[in-house]
Amino acid sequence: GTTDIAVLNEGGVQGTQMFGIGGRAFTKSIVRDIEVGFAEAEKLKLGLGDGSAPPQLTKKLEAALSKTVKVWRSGIELSLNEYSNLEHLPHNILLCGGGASLELLVAELEATDWYRKLPFARKPSIHFIKPEAVIGITDVTDTLDDHTFVTAMGLLRVGLDTIAQNDEVENENV
Repeated sequence: GTTDIAVLNEGGVQGTQMFGIGGRAFTKSIVRDIEVGFAEAEKLKLGLGDGSAPPQLTKKLEAALSKTVKVWRSGIELSLNEYSNLEHLPHNILLCGGGASLELLVAELEATDWYRKLPFARKPSIHFIKPEAVIGITDVTDTLDDHTFVTAMGLLRVGLDTIAQNDEVENENV
């Protein structure tokens, strides 16, 4: 239900931003414009990402989502504008999570000049984070092959780091 942004610079986190436009907002756009229930709208939205949406509805679905995509892009711009203190924003934009599967999001970032008002040295390059990028977390099921579960994997990594840090503190106090 949210879009989360982390700005990394020279290996460190410069800051994070979050705003409330994510998967549910896109689904609600379909509910409103195509007049279907939430569960059906979610199925149609996911179908756009995996190619299983009925071809006769594709244009209607894209039209329903287009306004929300533009508002989402504005949220990206506003969030990144918070880092005006940096000489340059990193030129790689990495996407993950189920909502990132909407090709409309990538197309909006790649096809428009939204980045020109921000301190990018060059046009940002859009990529998906792969599960193997989450260091220390291994998919032993061999079923995670795309960006959709990277957020959950990252949270697991943070949890494991927190547990390890707490164990170190307890051992120091013994």
